[in-house]
Amino acid sequence: MSSFSFKHRSTAHIGNKVSHAKNRSKRPFKFNLHTVTVFMNGQKQKLRVPSKVLKVLKKTGLTTHWKKPE
Repeated sequence: MSSFSFKHRSTAHIGNKVSHAKNRSKRPFKFNLHTVTVFMNGQKQKLRVPSKVLKVLKKTGLTTHWKKPE
């Protein structure tokens, strides 16, 4: 297996926080991060990954907590 690396921005999206009086101010929508143990270069390593990357890791079988049914 090859090593896995990824890069992502610090905030997912920018949107508006809307008060009861309909006042709008900018706010960041943050990533949904998960702590995952991954095999990288034959060693276990803990990473904080977004949900979309976690889905890819599960499909490829690089995570330690989920295996494809055989």
